[in-house]
Amino acid sequence: MKSTSHHMNWGALVPAYVILGGAALLSLGAAQEIGQNNGYPFGVVLALLASAGLFGVLALLTWMNWRAARFRASRWDRFDQTGQKGGFLKGFMWGLLGVFALHVALFFAAFTPAAPEAVRAIASIALLPFAVLYTVVPLVTGYLTRFVRATRI
Repeated sequence: MKSTSHHMNWGALVPAYVILGGAALLSLGAAQEIGQNNGYPFGVVLALLASAGLFGVLALLTWMNWRAARFRASRWDRFDQTGQKGGFLKGFMWGLLGVFALHVALFFAAFTPAAPEAVRAIASIALLPFAVLYTVVPLVTGYLTRFVRATRI
């Protein structure tokens, strides 16, 4: 019986590790450089968040590869096993609901008169990229939900 590690597709992960891992380490170095040169603390936070986000994408890709390899290894013994179909619309709706809830929360934070001025400014700037979030986040959550259903053992 072959194990999950025999079915891992490491060749597909190497370019992602080189490109995304290098970018994540570069943003960590940028955070250190900003901190050493007395830059804005908000810049350090943004660089650290960018690095954490890139490492999170790498972790997600590795998890997806491991899950697919586990499914292939289980099919090696049982040839009648097939993945479940569907699930995209459910994930799409959950992603859309999450973006909408975040949009409403930021809207109230931006336009509440009792909120501090810094909170209102950050929330009003954060409202700008929501046209992109309303399309990207539901599509990604839909495909991830479909992937999880398709590789369920």
